[in-house]
Amino acid sequence: MEVLASQTNFRSLSMKDLLEARDLFHWQLVNKPNVVGSAIGLYLIRRNDPWPSEKGLGARNPRATNEPRTFANSHVRPYSWPCVLVLVRDWIYATQFGSEIDPDHMIPRTIYLPDGRAAPVCVVAVTPVAPTSAGPADVRWPDSYIGGGCPIVAEVQGAEHTASVGCLVTDGHKVYALTNRHVAGEPGSVLKARVRGNLVAVGKSSTKQLTRRPFSQVFPEFPGRRTFLTLDVGLVELDSIDDWTSRPFGLQEDVGDIADLNELNIGLQLIDQPVKAFGAASGELEGTIKALFYRHKSMAGYDYVSEFLIAPRDETTQTRPGDSGTAWHLQTTVNAGTASEKKLLRPLAIEWGAQALAGTGSEQLNFALATGLSTACQLLDVDLVRDHNSGANPFWGQTGHYSIATAAISAVADRNLKALLTANIERISFRPDQLSPAEIHARLANGDFVELADVPDLVWKKTAARVPGGRDLTQNVGPEHPNHYADIDEPGAGGGPSLRDVTLAGIDKMEVEVWRTWYANNGHTDARHQGLLPFRVWQFFNVMVAALESDPIDIARFVCAAGIVSHYVGDACQPLHGSYRADGYKDRQPEGSNKWPGKGVHSTYEDKMVDRFSDQLLPMIGPAAAAFPVQIRPIRDGRDAAFATVMLMDYAARTLPPTTLCDEYIRLGGGASAPVVKGLWDAFSTQTAAVMGAGARYLAALWDAAFAKAGAALPAGPLAVSEGELAAIYKNERFAPSLTLDKISSEL
Repeated sequence: MEVLASQTNFRSLSMKDLLEARDLFHWQLVNKPNVVGSAIGLYLIRRNDPWPSEKGLGARNPRATNEPRTFANSHVRPYSWPCVLVLVRDWIYATQFGSEIDPDHMIPRTIYLPDGRAAPVCVVAVTPVAPTSAGPADVRWPDSYIGGGCPIVAEVQGAEHTASVGCLVTDGHKVYALTNRHVAGEPGSVLKARVRGNLVAVGKSSTKQLTRRPFSQVFPEFPGRRTFLTLDVGLVELDSIDDWTSRPFGLQEDVGDIADLNELNIGLQLIDQPVKAFGAASGELEGTIKALFYRHKSMAGYDYVSEFLIAPRDETTQTRPGDSGTAWHLQTTVNAGTASEKKLLRPLAIEWGAQALAGTGSEQLNFALATGLSTACQLLDVDLVRDHNSGANPFWGQTGHYSIATAAISAVADRNLKALLTANIERISFRPDQLSPAEIHARLANGDFVELADVPDLVWKKTAARVPGGRDLTQNVGPEHPNHYADIDEPGAGGGPSLRDVTLAGIDKMEVEVWRTWYANNGHTDARHQGLLPFRVWQFFNVMVAALESDPIDIARFVCAAGIVSHYVGDACQPLHGSYRADGYKDRQPEGSNKWPGKGVHSTYEDKMVDRFSDQLLPMIGPAAAAFPVQIRPIRDGRDAAFATVMLMDYAARTLPPTTLCDEYIRLGGGASAPVVKGLWDAFSTQTAAVMGAGARYLAALWDAAFAKAGAALPAGPLAVSEGELAAIYKNERFAPSLTLDKISSEL
């Protein structure tokens, strides 16, 4: 039978009152053999107990059952009152004490404090058992970035153990991956993760670690004289932040600020609140906060408590071994009841272990034990990182290449070709309604396939040891790099013509040897720095035609080539990819300095600005493509395709001169601050949309020309090509090999 809270003043009890009551009762609880643990929470009512009628509220309810109370058969109701939860192994009825069991072992219903305050006790029957474990979650881990929820591997005594990354944090100087201390290991220990399918070292355990702290030291206003707070948090100092993202994997909702909890605001309002996580072992997890400051063990007269006890939500996946380090997020609703209502996740806690508890029947629940993230960050003096690599690719912003490819499909003239490309739009790029940076990243983080429009940056510009299909010889040095640009506006030696002037003088100048001669005459003798972007487009034009002319027609190879060439055309319409002013006035670099006027303009303009204003830019690209004023010269073969690329680069430079862009960047003060990014947008938004629209029109013309030259008839049946088939093609080093200018002639 239950006594309802209105009979007493239990509702007025604070967190401090309950902790004081439990602390006062410390020795009694420690020495009772039946007690498993204790916590602070709200009184649990058995699910089959009747709800009190309004008339009977405040009186004993004679219809209440007297079956053992368990977590599985009980829940919190709106009228539940603050209490101290005491977990026991065996449910013993009051009548058994004295006759069968020593009455000293009985748990009192109420704890009385010296000043007369009373704290009720809620007894729950549990049986500690081994955690339930199943096979690993069926998850395709991110191929591009590592982030919260992804697996991290530690080698312990010759064996590999997998846990979860929680989140990224920074001390203002370095960025770290936050996980458990028992996962990170001793300072200097090497941690590994999977990058492009390979298990590689990604960092070392930092000296910044937390094991346990005296409870009164962490929460000085709360009582807890003989209590330790279990923290178990460690940081991994990352070797390279380029492989990491601050966006948690597997969670579709937006992530907001950290849930900043302290003695003034942590309270029982958190009980029964929904939380969500993504664990490396379990995948997506949903739960509720069942109790606070759960005492999970006692040793030598001291209690060890966990800040959060999280129960799995009904009929959802339960946490399991391998989820250590997982970040739990508080589920909240923003602008509830309005048209702009949305779900928002707030980082709340880091799971460091689990407590498997069985009830009196066959039910068993794996409870997550977790440390408050704000508590850990405060003690380690670090802040949560929220906006690192939260998008997809490093060039032309997170949306640039994809939006150009998407707009180009709409501009294709041939009906059959448009049907083929449209059937594969989600392999080439993204649908127009899926082009926000967050959505692009969510797609990229969902498996080992990279959308074709960004394969050159995200796959081929990597070393094969780190990325299957990578073509770099060493980090950031490889034959793929000069394929992305050509500094065709650089004046020739002694005031001679630029490479652009030489080439546009006649299509017969669209020759490898003409370009090599110009480079040699102007002091550029290293092939690694001889940009050859138009010849790369020529090469891909040939690959597209050959795929369509093969017997049988190789649809997959054509789609792969068509999707990837969109990246290079996207580079060609970016003014800075065709200019020796690609990153400011480097020729004005003071001797002994690593700075020069305009340094940083490249990434600020094509990355930061495009991403920041993507929601405004995207609707402008389609109309700009439709309004493109230039009649594109007929394209009959690969040479014409290369010449068209130079013409596109010339149009981009005339529409938005690189020097104009650099000068405005310098006038705004340089850097990547919000005012500078906005200043560039205010100055160049229209021109940016115009050059991207031009890129879409030229790309569509290239596709149409290759299709027409081959005169192919598409086979009957489905036109969509599988991601696996496309990935196998672009990961093959013999497919459209990345070559420098001195070696590419054989491909043309």
